Amino acid sequence: MSNSEQLLTFAEKLIREKMDNCLSDLQRTVLLTTLQENKKTYDQIADECGYSPKYLKQDVAPKLWQLLSEVLNKKITKFNIKTILEEQMRHQEPVIEILPTTFAVSSPTSEKGNILLVDDQPENLKLLSNLLEEQGYEVQQAINGVIALQAVAVSSPDVILLDIYMPELDGYTVCQKLKVHPKTQDIPVIFVSALDEAWDKVKAFSVGGSDYITKPFKTVEVLARVENQLKVRQLQLKVKYLQQQLEEKNQQLQQILQKSSSIDC
Repeated sequence: MSNSEQLLTFAEKLIREKMDNCLSDLQRTVLLTTLQENKKTYDQIADECGYSPKYLKQDVAPKLWQLLSEVLNKKITKFNIKTILEEQMRHQEPVIEILPTTFAVSSPTSEKGNILLVDDQPENLKLLSNLLEEQGYEVQQAINGVIALQAVAVSSPDVILLDIYMPELDGYTVCQKLKVHPKTQDIPVIFVSALDEAWDKVKAFSVGGSDYITKPFKTVEVLARVENQLKVRQLQLKVKYLQQQLEEKNQQLQQILQKSSSIDC
């Protein structure tokens, strides 16, 4: 794999982790061409891919650089993206060091999924963490709602297991804050609580919860509900990707019809 392809893969990984998003085929082509330091203009790229230059220059490219700017927390342009990505690849780990010591991060990302556990009781965190890690999940822990929100801001988990009654911010409030933010609103939240009243469950779902597990929980139930939410999440991401592809194909079809119409005239 060439250096430019490695940088592209790294950029896409950051976008998935931090924005829960993915690049369209056209955005990927623009980014790879830029990373290869190819001197092609936007007009040339658009022509080769069958799109209008106006669509690429006024829609696709600006959205690409804006997305990367949000992911990398820097003003990104086609002139600095390669340098910044290379620097980020050399220093991937330091961002973890600034987190509070009560927030533990496992090292390599698991293919099965990344689970964030939020509970103010250390024994509960330990029990759930051991259970999920034995199944191959990457597990992060937060001892309260404030730390949980900080953790999600750094790296979006695939699923959150969230206790309800905690100091400072309760689980309901944490979930509400996640659901109003575009970057985190689609992360599945499974409430895990000793509260078993119907009202508690209704409120959990009303603030955006995806599922509810009552303590004391059963191992098989926790694993089944986590796996189910991961499948739902994967389907959501696939739909989002297909929608982007459809938008591009529709744009391409419109360009073809316009060209055909002008030829007929």
